[in-house]
Amino acid sequence: MDKAIRKERAKARTREAGFGYMLIVPYVIVFLFFSVVPIVAGIVISFMRYNPYTPDTNAFIGFGNFVAIFDPDNPISVTFWKSFLTLFAFDFVLVPVMTVVQIALAYIINLHPPGYKIFRAIIYMPCIVSVSILGIVFGNMFTGTESGLINAILGKTIRWMGGTPWKDDFLRWMVMFIATMWWQTGGNFVIFSGAMQSIPKSLLEACEMDGGGRFRKIFSVVVPHMKGTVAICLFNTIIAYLGIYGQPFVFAEVENADIMVTPMLFIQNFVSNFNYVRQTGYICACSAVFAIITMIFGFVERAATSEHPLRSKHSKHCSSYMADKAFYDAEISAHLSAMEGKNEITQTSN
Repeated sequence: MDKAIRKERAKARTREAGFGYMLIVPYVIVFLFFSVVPIVAGIVISFMRYNPYTPDTNAFIGFGNFVAIFDPDNPISVTFWKSFLTLFAFDFVLVPVMTVVQIALAYIINLHPPGYKIFRAIIYMPCIVSVSILGIVFGNMFTGTESGLINAILGKTIRWMGGTPWKDDFLRWMVMFIATMWWQTGGNFVIFSGAMQSIPKSLLEACEMDGGGRFRKIFSVVVPHMKGTVAICLFNTIIAYLGIYGQPFVFAEVENADIMVTPMLFIQNFVSNFNYVRQTGYICACSAVFAIITMIFGFVERAATSEHPLRSKHSKHCSSYMADKAFYDAEISAHLSAMEGKNEITQTSN
């Protein structure tokens, strides 16, 4: 009877596991063909002189493409590395500011002010908008002609989205900054709101009873409790904006539309340009280098925000004191043991 029951249970577990595997098979197939295979193919091509239209000329050249990337006399390589300058400047400003704004909005909404549910929905709604719609909305607002909404309000003709990197394109990046803040604030805002709701009220009440004000509760209770959530969101945000592509693409005018201000724009421009198809191996090598740089930033962020175990660290004098204390404790223990031994001998003789 017991064997029959065990067999039925084993069959039920097998059917359950088989049903689960059947559900994930479509995802695994899509992941393999559209993620794993392209990544492996790109890595292989990065070590080749590759032209898909002339397969007879394809050849393995080892690290030749990677050496060309670091060649200062190669104008394409110079353009590739210059594209990182504007990217890093944009990310180093946007990511901290956006994170602080998201945490502040989440804290305010969790105080449940009047109409907080409406404001919560308003903050999140822009996240459902695509980047093309973002470009249409803000592009029409900041058009560099009199027909632009902002120019019409100011009564001036300001070319908001013109200019070239590090010369006269500050307004363009300011427009991208404002648009990105409006567009992406709601994502992590929802996560931070959920994390704040999980903070025990007893901790906030204890802080308040100890005389802590609102800012003390934020920095002593709320922020430490959300450290793990902030680390994950910060990691995702950094990785996402290192690969920024849509905003520079949609916020541009005719004269600066082909200027590659980010590595993703650089890679996409050369991949889609027929004149550079013979340099497919070189572009794949650039993609590999960009991926390595992104991973390095990810590892650094995770290492900086991870919780390290506390270690006992003593100064030189403290270590000396602890050593002397241990020595004297051992001497006293030995002396007490000797005294106890003598007392036992005395009692035995009596």
